[in-house]
Amino acid sequence: MSEQDKSPDFPYIAENIFAPIYPVIAAHIVKQSRIERGICLDLGCGIASLGIAVAEITDMQVYGVDISTKMCRLSRNKAFRHCLSGKVAPVQSDVHLLPFRNNCADLIVSRGSVFFWNDLPVAFNEISRVLAPGGQAWVGGGFGTKELRAQISEKMVEIDPDWHASSKERLSPENLQAIKEAGRQTEIPYHVIQDDSGFWMVLSKEG
Repeated sequence: MSEQDKSPDFPYIAENIFAPIYPVIAAHIVKQSRIERGICLDLGCGIASLGIAVAEITDMQVYGVDISTKMCRLSRNKAFRHCLSGKVAPVQSDVHLLPFRNNCADLIVSRGSVFFWNDLPVAFNEISRVLAPGGQAWVGGGFGTKELRAQISEKMVEIDPDWHASSKERLSPENLQAIKEAGRQTEIPYHVIQDDSGFWMVLSKEG
């Protein structure tokens, strides 16, 4: 289950509160990975905000993957509003069993969903399977910048006074260690980014 399914208000929150982070995250990932062509998967995408942001600045074909029928419908509608229907397509699927061939994805992004995956080793093995040689996977919960994180945190606390506690729980040392261990089991080289802007695990499959 994705983070989006945990909150019935996620579409509103993504469009009105979290919206500023996605272009910043997309620009950072594209700059760091130097990947601008091929296939991009946005896993646990919700309304595909990050995938759409990637599509807007690259020549990539983006597939927004989410287990929720509602989120797939909303992501299709959002892609249409952004005039990206030809570049962003929803795919209803579980991250634990991706309907993609081996070595097909040049870039994989996933923001916020990993904390709700039921079986981390299985999910990361699927990421490893579909990631193309020379490709990268960015999995985590970054906010783009320290300033954006503070801005969004302030707004989220107004909606949910327990937001800080739930956020801290998601980023607990135990959860982060489980994510790192699942990534390690794929045997793909990876590095971890953990700073004031958030947490990312970056897997780089050798070409």
